[in-house]
Amino acid sequence: MRQAILGVTLTLLAGPASAIEVSRSRDIPAPAAAVWALIGGFCSIALWHPQVVACEASGTRDDADREDNEPVRRLVVAGGLGTLVEAETRRDEAGMSYSYAFIEGPLPVAAYNATLQVRPNGTGATVVWSATFDPAGMSEAEARADIEGVYDQGLDGIARELGAPATRPR
Repeated sequence: MRQAILGVTLTLLAGPASAIEVSRSRDIPAPAAAVWALIGGFCSIALWHPQVVACEASGTRDDADREDNEPVRRLVVAGGLGTLVEAETRRDEAGMSYSYAFIEGPLPVAAYNATLQVRPNGTGATVVWSATFDPAGMSEAEARADIEGVYDQGLDGIARELGAPATRPR
């Protein structure tokens, strides 16, 4: 009985698992303004991410329980993997960043919120792509590896589009 109570107490104290945090960055030898010009549009991801075949901006998402309307994009993923639907949740043109939330599609995540940002770095720039999410349908390690892979491919694509060699992410 004492062990059962201890087990229940420890389970309650542990609480729910915390969200996974992923952050990848890449130094790009191009002015921050030029990098932002390439990646700053919410649907411009189709220009630089090799796994995105097409992006369709669909205006806003009108949810009855929300007071704001967020721009929405539909990303057609390479290899016939399906379509991702994401909503922009925040934009800071001066800070060269935008944040977005995953709505639906073939990603192994739930409660996914991400930010893509360009930071000036001397004469170049650093692109930072970060997210928090819960794994869905796979382990934390597998979900983390999937998202890191998506980000690394995207950061390589940005470097390629701006004529920079691909380097290992940080």
